[in-house]
Amino acid sequence: MNVLITGANGSIGKHVCDYFKEQGCYVIGLGRNTECRCNCDEYVCVDMSSEKLSELYSMLSVDKIDAIVHLAADVRHDYKAEILGNNCVGVQRLIELCVNEKIPVFVQLSSLPVIGTPNEHPITEEHSIKPPTLYHVSKRTQEMLADFASYTYGLRTVSFRICSPVGIGVNPKTIFTTFVRKAVNQEDLHLIGTGSRKQTYIHVRDTAQALYKAVCSNAQGIYNLASYNLVSNYELAKKCVELTNSSSKIIFDDRADPEDGLCWDVCIDKLKNDTGFEPEISIDEAILELADYLKNQ
Repeated sequence: MNVLITGANGSIGKHVCDYFKEQGCYVIGLGRNTECRCNCDEYVCVDMSSEKLSELYSMLSVDKIDAIVHLAADVRHDYKAEILGNNCVGVQRLIELCVNEKIPVFVQLSSLPVIGTPNEHPITEEHSIKPPTLYHVSKRTQEMLADFASYTYGLRTVSFRICSPVGIGVNPKTIFTTFVRKAVNQEDLHLIGTGSRKQTYIHVRDTAQALYKAVCSNAQGIYNLASYNLVSNYELAKKCVELTNSSSKIIFDDRADPEDGLCWDVCIDKLKNDTGFEPEISIDEAILELADYLKNQ
């Protein structure tokens, strides 16, 4: 199976390329950088929002692509029109490529926070939508473009509303990576509010598994992508200190957390039923993996 993976050089993309290669796929990486930094069979440097994408096959050694897995994104949360252009135009170009070149499957990552503040538990795919930033407006628009292509052109599309991804190389500014790094470095871990905000985390390898199963199954539409790793900020800090045998202290700063008490408890029954997906990596394993990696840097 020949699979085109966009954002192949990214923190999630590298893991996804590795996983698809392990499953025996011929992986074509696509990115904006001229240098290939992922594990793929061939790599193409092209701007997805440009018309040059329509000439993709002339740049490849293969004459058929079986699926596109779209991971690339402009992740800025600024209020700027470029975000809509980069994310939405890029997706439409990819969908047009699928339709024109008869590529039967298009799978992409959206974002769970397109729902806004969770007001139903657990969070299902039927939750109301209220994107909190222009970035999330762009992700919701990507979902709509995929749905439109599905019912208009018969393209099988899957959009994953992913929760917080974790793993080696993933955004170093997240609370997960920050707490693990501070625990490894014997630095105190600071919490705001009561630390009661609950978040679900998913390891990048489980993310890759879900993407692969979506390609190989008959899945269609919007799916939540999460695991069973639901922990509060305080529980996460405590795990990081204990699992790494750190001398770090957990400090509650005298600041309010506007998200105190929020719970991102995500239902993945639809995904499990339609693809057989089952998350494999626990939050403890993710902490230990990252801690071991950081200790050896």
